[in-house]
Amino acid sequence: MAVAIPMLATLAFAAIGHPECATIPEDVGPCGYWARVAEYGPFIMLWGTVVTAGFGTTVWLVVVAALRE
Repeated sequence: MAVAIPMLATLAFAAIGHPECATIPEDVGPCGYWARVAEYGPFIMLWGTVVTAGFGTTVWLVVVAALRE
């Protein structure tokens, strides 16, 4: 789950095109869908996994603490 959410976020974020790409193709960064996935994917996957796993761990610890009371 901690990897699936960032993976889906990467694919969704890559679907958002740069408005400049319509007028200046390939001059303003990655304009193709898979080029954007390759450009932004590693960053989103790394930090998204860390954030998602951290959030999941926090929720799990709160639930365990609540159930012990």
